[in-house]
Amino acid sequence: MTIYVDRLEDWGFIIRGRRVRSCHLFTDGHDIEELHRFAERIGMRREWFQVARSAPHYDLTPSRRAEAVRLGAIEVGRREAVAIWRARREVVASGSVGPTTP
Repeated sequence: MTIYVDRLEDWGFIIRGRRVRSCHLFTDGHDIEELHRFAERIGMRREWFQVARSAPHYDLTPSRRAEAVRLGAIEVGRREAVAIWRARREVVASGSVGPTTP
């Protein structure tokens, strides 16, 4: 399984009353336990996980994104991220894998 981060964007993420660019931390795997463990290593709480059917992920601030990359997350562009999310959805929807872990 690989862990990815996409580009920082202005998604309307607000911290302490200020807009902050953010990105997504996600995986191409169907069992996301490794994603949770990786997120924990960069200081993310499990309750911050977004159980989006389209793309289960964590939202990262610039500093957490930098730490994720330092620890081995692969940087991808928007098109690559969408392709990874689509492929993951198809595998999960086909039933060829076990249930995902939220």
